[in-house]
This record gives sequence, structure tokens and C-alpha cells, in this order.
Amino acid sequence: MVLGRRSYAVVGGKNSEARIVRLGGYKWLALALSMLVLMCPVFLPYLALLNASFSKLASHLVSISNFTLKNVEFVFVELSETDVAIKNTFVLGGLSATVGTIMAVVIAYITERKLVTGYRVLGFLASAPIAIPGIVLGVGLFFSYTKGPVVLYGTLWILLIAFVTLTMPAAYQQLQSAFRAVHPELEDASRILGATRLRSLWQITTPLLRTSVIATWCFIFVGVVRELSAAIMLFTSQTKVLSVLIYDLNESGDLAAIAVLGVFMLVVTSAVVILANNLPKFGAQRAS
Repeated sequence: MVLGRRSYAVVGGKNSEARIVRLGGYKWLALALSMLVLMCPVFLPYLALLNASFSKLASHLVSISNFTLKNVEFVFVELSETDVAIKNTFVLGGLSATVGTIMAVVIAYITERKLVTGYRVLGFLASAPIAIPGIVLGVGLFFSYTKGPVVLYGTLWILLIAFVTLTMPAAYQQLQSAFRAVHPELEDASRILGATRLRSLWQITTPLLRTSVIATWCFIFVGVVRELSAAIMLFTSQTKVLSVLIYDLNESGDLAAIAVLGVFMLVVTSAVVILANNLPKFGAQRAS
């Protein structure tokens, strides 16, 4: 409302530090309220997964008498589909995150800097998949690539296309906002001094977008790891991913195995997010 139709941009590229508000004795009350809010949607489901993973009966609280590692052994040793699903999930997650981030960076840069005539159409195409349910996209890809001229069904490529398409709108919007916050005058100043557009983008804009690019990569990776709607329509026995394996175990009623895989996915995605949150800090320390 204050800016109206005007916009703002980061020129210096430095973020201001958060202002600390001293709560005094009320900090424990604020902590208790925060923990209470997080209890139902976060802590209780995670604790339930941990309990079911190491309990002989998933519906009973784990104790010394009913503690077991057989659920973990079954999932990672006896269940032959687990190795294939983990491998496919990580391969697709890494490839989708890398390809999707690169595409989102290029599209966001072209549309935000208005480098081509049809930049609005390009932006619309990047945002359009948000209106398509994943299962509908899966059906469309199934019909498109089960017959010639290009047959991709039964390979990881068709899942890669589906995952990149589904995550592209959010990745594009996030990076477009990041480009919007970096004023074009920074690149113009570099080009005035003799740098090419590509060199200006690499040496001026890229360092300012590092955090946004890393966040986008992690967002796509986490989204691919948990994606089910499109994968359920496109998988085969050799291209099964973790989300589909969990769905199959749910059909057979094996709740303990589902809990083990859920904890495994939680650990992996949490590790990726924690690593991403620390990478910019490490980079800042090296730069200093």
C-alpha cells in the first residue's frame, strides 16, 4: 500500500540483521506457547512414526519389553524393493532439483529482464503447471510417451519430466522474486566497464542470488522425494520411488514398515534443509 505501483531493489546486496527483542521473564511463556503450537502438526506425528518404527505393535507405545529392530531389518534388508526405490528417489531428486533450478534461473532471468519478445508467454508456461493436478499430468505423460515417436514409459526420464514440470511454478516464482530484488543497474554498470552479459550475470548477479538458488534446489529436491500423485501413474517395477513403495505398503497394511520409511525420508529431507541453511554461512566465512 505504501509502495503503490512502485518497486524496490537490493543494490548493495547485503541483508540487515534481525533485531533481537528481549522478553525477559516472558521468554519461557513464549517458548511454551510456541512448543504447544508445534506439538500437534509437527512433534506428535514424528514421535508417532518413531514409536511405530521400533515397536512390535505399531499401535502400542514402545518400551523395553516390546522394543524391536525387526521393522528396520525388514525394510532395509528383507524388502528387495527398498534399494531400488531409494536409488531411484535420490537420482530423480538430484537430477530434478538440478535441471529444474537451472531452467527456473534461465526463465526467471529472461522474463524479469525482458530479454525476448515473448517473455510473458514464457513466464505463463512456467507457471501453468500449478493448475494441473499431478495425477492428471501423469495420465497425459503416460499417453504421450507410451507410443512413438519417443517412448519413455518404463524409464526414469518420464518421471524426471513429470517432477520438473510439477515443481517448476514454485521454483520460477521464487527465483523471479529474487531477480526482481537485484536491480538491473548493477549489471549495467558491469557491462559499461566492459564485461559481457554472461560475465555480469556470473560475477555480479549470481553471488547475490546464491541463497535463493540453493533454497530453490532444496525445495525441488524435497518436493520430488515426497511426490506421489504423478509417480503413481508412471512407475514400473524398475522405476518405483519411495512414495510409491509407501503407498504399496499401505495397501498391504504394513504400518511399521511405512513408519520406518517415513523416518528415513524425514532424516534425509531434514539433513538437506539443514545443510542448505548452513552453506551460505560457510561461503560468507570463506569470503571473509
